[in-house]
Amino acid sequence: MSSSLPAIGSPRATPPIRILIADRNRMSSQLLAESLQRDARVEVVDVAGPNELLPAAAAQNPDVAVISAEFEGVARKGMQIARTLSSRQPAIYIVMLLEVNQRDTVVASFRNGARGVFCRTEPLSEFRKCLERVGCGQIWANNIETGYLLEAVRSTPSCDGVAQVSTLSKREISVAETAAQGFTNKQIADQLGLSEHTVKNYMFRVFEKLRVSNRIELLFLLEQNYLNTRGIHAPTVGQKQTIDAYIKAAEEGDVAGQFIIGLAHLEGCELEKSEPSAYYWLRMTEQNSVQVQQRSRILIEKLKACMKPQEIETIERRLTNGVESNKPLVSKRPVELVRESVNLPSRTAV
Repeated sequence: MSSSLPAIGSPRATPPIRILIADRNRMSSQLLAESLQRDARVEVVDVAGPNELLPAAAAQNPDVAVISAEFEGVARKGMQIARTLSSRQPAIYIVMLLEVNQRDTVVASFRNGARGVFCRTEPLSEFRKCLERVGCGQIWANNIETGYLLEAVRSTPSCDGVAQVSTLSKREISVAETAAQGFTNKQIADQLGLSEHTVKNYMFRVFEKLRVSNRIELLFLLEQNYLNTRGIHAPTVGQKQTIDAYIKAAEEGDVAGQFIIGLAHLEGCELEKSEPSAYYWLRMTEQNSVQVQQRSRILIEKLKACMKPQEIETIERRLTNGVESNKPLVSKRPVELVRESVNLPSRTAV
C-alpha cells in the first residue's frame, strides 16, 4: 500500500517565495523578474506598474511585494502605494527598492509599511537573501540603515515619562504618539485598524487627560519630555560654556552642539584637529537638521491653519529682516564661531 506521507528523515521541500515586482518602470520590472526567476527559491507571480500593483496584489496574494520608492521619476510614489497595500493586505511583506539609502528615505520606507529596504547599489546576491529573509517574516536592513531606524526611534515623541501617562490606556498612548508624529486621523485609523470616529474619541480623551487643547500642544509636551528625560540642554546664548558642555550636548543629539564640535575639530580649536571627526560631526549636523526641518515644517503648517494671514505676513517680514541682519555670521571663519560659542578671547594676528 502506498502512502502519501513523506519518508521518515527525508527533507521536506520548501515552497518558493512568491514575489510581485513593481519596479520604477515596466522594463526594469521585467529585467528584475528574469534575473530572479533563475533562482529556484523564488517564483515571480506578476510584474505590475503603479496603477496595477494593488489589483495584482489582491489577485495573486504574493508573499512579498517588491516596490520601487519612485515610479517614472516621481519621488516616493511607491511609498504611498506601499502604505495603501500594507493597510489593505498586511500579510503581504514589502521590500522597498531605494536609489540611495539616505536616512529620511529609509525611515519613511519602514513607516509606510516596508519590512525590508534594499539599495540598488548592492549586489543582486544580497537582494535574494533579502527576499528570503523578508519572506520568512524577518526584517532586512544593513548596519547603516539599522542605525537610521534606531535614531528615528530615539527621536520619536513618546508618552514615556509624562506624568499623566498612567491615566492613559494602551490604545490612547498609541493614538497620542502617532498623532504627535504628524499623522492625520485617517492615517492613524488605517495604521491602528480603527475608524476615524473612534480615533477622534481617543484624541478627545487624550487631550483631556494630558491637559492639552490641540495636537501642537501635545507634540510640545512629548518633545519637552523627550529632551528632559535624556538630559539634553542646548547651551544658552550669552551664558559661558566650556567645550565639554558642547561635547555632551552633541553626543546627546543637540544639533547646535554637533555643529560646534564639528567646527572645533575642523580648525583644531579647543579640540584636536581631525578631519574624520569634523566630517562625522558635520554630517550628523546635516542629517539631524533635515529631521528638525521636517518636524518644523509639519508644525508650521499646522500653526498657519490656526493663524490669521496678517499675523503670518508680519512674522515673515520680521524673519526676512532677521536674516538680513545675520548675514555677517555666514562670513565668519569656523574658528571664530567656535571661540565666540565658548566665550574665548580672539587672537590678534601678528
